[in-house]
Amino acid sequence: MAMSLPSVTVMILNYQRREMLRRVVTSALQQDYPHLDILVVDNASTDDSVAFVQQTFPQVRVLPLPQNIGCAARNQGIAAAHGDIIVTIDNDVLLTTPQDVQSVVALFETHPDVACIDFQIRDEAGELCTRDWCHPRDWRRFAHEEFLTAYVLEGASAIRRQAFERVGGYWAPLFLGHEGHDLAYRLLGAGFNLLYTPRVQVTHLVSPAARPSSRIYYTFTRNAIWVSLRNHRPVAALRAIVKYMSLMAFSSVRAGQWQSYLQGIWDGLRGVPQALATRSPLTPAAYRRLRHIRRFEPGVLAKALRHWRERPI
Repeated sequence: MAMSLPSVTVMILNYQRREMLRRVVTSALQQDYPHLDILVVDNASTDDSVAFVQQTFPQVRVLPLPQNIGCAARNQGIAAAHGDIIVTIDNDVLLTTPQDVQSVVALFETHPDVACIDFQIRDEAGELCTRDWCHPRDWRRFAHEEFLTAYVLEGASAIRRQAFERVGGYWAPLFLGHEGHDLAYRLLGAGFNLLYTPRVQVTHLVSPAARPSSRIYYTFTRNAIWVSLRNHRPVAALRAIVKYMSLMAFSSVRAGQWQSYLQGIWDGLRGVPQALATRSPLTPAAYRRLRHIRRFEPGVLAKALRHWRERPI
């Protein structure tokens, strides 16, 4: 029976987190699955991450990249992966049980229409990471249910290689921020479904070297403009941009990052020609599916209140 199982690659994307890699790679090596390939893709780290993995885990393959190319590094990694299914985790995300890969494979076999499976993310205390909740449902009601979603959780998910390659992977100009939204739209447009599951729970470690807030507000704002234009028809794109900019304005002012927010808008507008050149809007049928998936999505006011209650990024 084991010979009929699909091959799986656990792909870990790393940048400058050498100390965390020991725990993350170990969690991958502990998986109880017969056809498993483990690959660390390094985005040009300068902290000896590559040498550390090669010396500490000789059974793990390492793909060192000559420069930091952001989300496009996942494209390089999936091209080099051996698996038919790719489990993609970040360098601060742990698989929590030896059966996680088995669970992923079983879910894909049960749902042949699903191209991507998003995992539930918890912190080291075992609590749900609500800040990482990006799905179109209220986590308080639906976190423990399985449902179709409209997002690829790139640092804690599994994807079918064939589907990923069919839609062209991650769009490199985004670099960081909303690449999961962009890929999700492409997958939905190609007729695939995306599934959120609480059956696979991963642990998100607290990083002592978190990304600067200014960069988050800048790239997320800029990329929201590009992703909307690439994947929506004009009216829907304008509606999505206005909605997101309103929420981000509220959040950026509260966090004292309004300058980064404004710079993101400016650079987003400057990049409109590039986004339009790669435009592939969702078909009417795909829009209907998307609206159905989002039927339980909280409104703008609820999202604004959530941002108000949470600590700024």
